[in-house]
Amino acid sequence: MTLIFFSFTGMAQRIALSGSASIDPPKKFRKAQQSERSSLVTKRFGKTKFLAKSIQDPEKVYIVDDVILYINSTDVTAKTDALKELKVAFDDTFQGVKDYSSKIEKIGAKDVFVIDQVSEGLKLYRFTTINSYKNVVVNGFIQYNPGDEAKARTILEDLIKGLKFE
Repeated sequence: MTLIFFSFTGMAQRIALSGSASIDPPKKFRKAQQSERSSLVTKRFGKTKFLAKSIQDPEKVYIVDDVILYINSTDVTAKTDALKELKVAFDDTFQGVKDYSSKIEKIGAKDVFVIDQVSEGLKLYRFTTINSYKNVVVNGFIQYNPGDEAKARTILEDLIKGLKFE
């Protein structure tokens, strides 16, 4: 009976996102505390205009080890080819930029638009996925240190696989 008790206490709690989405968080996933958010914005994002502005709701900032995640969910009315249109727009904007690549890929059962880039000196995975009804979008970014690409990729995949649309 003790084994069953420990297995349930070790499970991560589902996190509700805005809109009709929630996640079963990856291992070591935790919400950044206020002091950490202030420090992160100052130390990592303070030098960047884009990322500092991207964190519109600091309550949506999470940490896995030294990898930072920002996750947002919004109700939308999206077109059928919304991810393809988003990819075309970003690819056009970043045409010729050496530290940029993007693709639409399957992660779990979800189509996800993933950008791998260096933005203002910071390594990022930016991601967007939309539910099958095209009325809820989940997007965000994962900021990681050089050399942590494999760890960041695992976190991205675990995050998307744990995403549930209600």
